[in-house]
Amino acid sequence: MLPALVNEVIPSPFIAACNGESPAVTPIWLMRQAGRTLPQYREIREQTGSLQVMFKSPDIATEITLMPVDLLKVDAAILFADLVTPLEPLGLNFRYDPGPIFSNPVRSNDDVEKLKPLDMESDLSFLLQTVRQVCAALPPHVPLIGYGGGPLTLASWAVEGSSSKDFSTFRCFMYSEPVAVDKLLDRLTDALIIYLRAQVDAGAKALQIFDTSIGWLSARDFERLVLPYLKRVFAELESSAVPYIYFGLGASHLLPLIRQLNADVVSIDWRISLSQAYEVLGKGTTLQGNLDPCALLGAKENMVSEAKRIIDDVGDRPHIFNLGHGLLPGTSVDQVRLLVDTVHDYSAKLKTERGGSGGND
Repeated sequence: MLPALVNEVIPSPFIAACNGESPAVTPIWLMRQAGRTLPQYREIREQTGSLQVMFKSPDIATEITLMPVDLLKVDAAILFADLVTPLEPLGLNFRYDPGPIFSNPVRSNDDVEKLKPLDMESDLSFLLQTVRQVCAALPPHVPLIGYGGGPLTLASWAVEGSSSKDFSTFRCFMYSEPVAVDKLLDRLTDALIIYLRAQVDAGAKALQIFDTSIGWLSARDFERLVLPYLKRVFAELESSAVPYIYFGLGASHLLPLIRQLNADVVSIDWRISLSQAYEVLGKGTTLQGNLDPCALLGAKENMVSEAKRIIDDVGDRPHIFNLGHGLLPGTSVDQVRLLVDTVHDYSAKLKTERGGSGGND
């Protein structure tokens, strides 16, 4: 019996990296890890027959959130929820077919005025219960990441009414109803602050904001329609004392402006190298990313080579390994496991050869 070892709390390499450290092993988690590839997830989906049932059942959502930790050995869990989840209690109704389809999208200033304020305990108690259950079940060294969509991304879904390749309906709305757009972004910013803070209060140890609709914005539009609202979100959440990650899809051209957010972690897609992103964002920022999800659909040796190349590119700088976006349908579980093992084993080997962790270089 070794009481000292039994009582020892294993530190989280993910949280260490969020805090600007370079732990002995590079942490890894994957966007869309709680589904897509896991046969256990597909079984649950077949049994329930409804994504909405899965999201709104704390027991099911808890089981799915925990699956990648148990089966893939990733270093962080991310809440099983949908980006558009907070829009429904605002009065925007949708169904899945297979993605969200809104029956009453925002198309006028009057539609914005009809939006309701968000009350987490009455509107989204199921989500908070999921967070509590997940946090109670996770190992101490594996944190839960809470998340939400950025105000612009939520607005684009609310106006577009469904998935879109270029969000042309929202872009037209920007020019035809600029006052309504500003008002909508303001309302969604208020809701996002409430939504994220409640997840932290329920036990989430980090937050990620997904801005998957900003890649088509110009720098001028980002500065006007994104930056002030995100700055307000981060300022309001500063007292929560958890690290926050910002992910902008297709946003390499916006990195000089993203730097103004002072996010603890910036997640990068595959369109720019991590070394280039470090040059723009500065050495004080932890980067997350940035393997192309398609690499997991290719030959094993090529995927392994790409993963090692990214780790080599990072060097001793703080880094969380992830994909440039979510796992793609058809990705094999064995391929994902190989990626996780490669990142852990190769990074540990390099850092041992270098004589330990690299600090904040």
